Amino acid sequence: MTAVPPQTKSTSLLDKFSPLLVVIAVVLAFAVGVLWQKVNTLEKGGTTGTQPTTEKESPLSVANLKKYAKELKLNEKDFNSCLDSDKYAQKIKDDQAYGEKVGISGTPGFFVNGKFLGGAYPFEAFQDVIDKEIAGKGSTNGANYIEMLASAAKTDPKGFDPVPKAIEIGTSPVKGDGKVTIIEFSDFECPYCIRHFTQTYSKLMSEYVNKGLVKYSFKHFPLSFHPNAQKAAEASECANEQGKFWEMHDKLYSVSE
Repeated sequence: MTAVPPQTKSTSLLDKFSPLLVVIAVVLAFAVGVLWQKVNTLEKGGTTGTQPTTEKESPLSVANLKKYAKELKLNEKDFNSCLDSDKYAQKIKDDQAYGEKVGISGTPGFFVNGKFLGGAYPFEAFQDVIDKEIAGKGSTNGANYIEMLASAAKTDPKGFDPVPKAIEIGTSPVKGDGKVTIIEFSDFECPYCIRHFTQTYSKLMSEYVNKGLVKYSFKHFPLSFHPNAQKAAEASECANEQGKFWEMHDKLYSVSE
């Protein structure tokens, strides 16, 4: 058997590991390049594209709630003290417990003379129910309402239940007066509640509440997965102390649009 010369063995090893060495060299070159780029960027006072961005502050943060109080010309000292003390935290919880008792499980939820509408229905749905109530033609049969309500009543009572329930307003804020009462259970951070405010609420105000046809009341139902909803609800009650619940209500929904 012929022995392989030492030089030939070395050459074979080099051939075997050369691809691995090339990969290592490329990786090291990339790492050095990235490090140089970061150092160079930091020296210039800039940021790299891979650096984490600062999370945007919620429009319903406590700091912003206090800012809105100032914009609404509330007594800032009294408002801030009220908000910081959690003065109305229990009232919000009581509203929510009452909502659960009468069947609320999501937001927004409405009772129109006790008839339940669950969700951000368009103005036309409210109009149909309200007009029938004003005319004395309200029905407990869902089929007697427009298609979207009739369909909901047939398939999901959590969407529309025409059988009225006795719902108490209690100490909740009220706007207007009339033959029809709408009680809303809502959350200031809920996107569907915001949709109701932007697409339907103003029409209800102009067509019914401002004309003395409807009494409108608001109850709180902050959902647990909306981190700023509870404090926003408390802020509205602190504003209510100074006679500006509805101004704060409108502000909180408008900044979240």
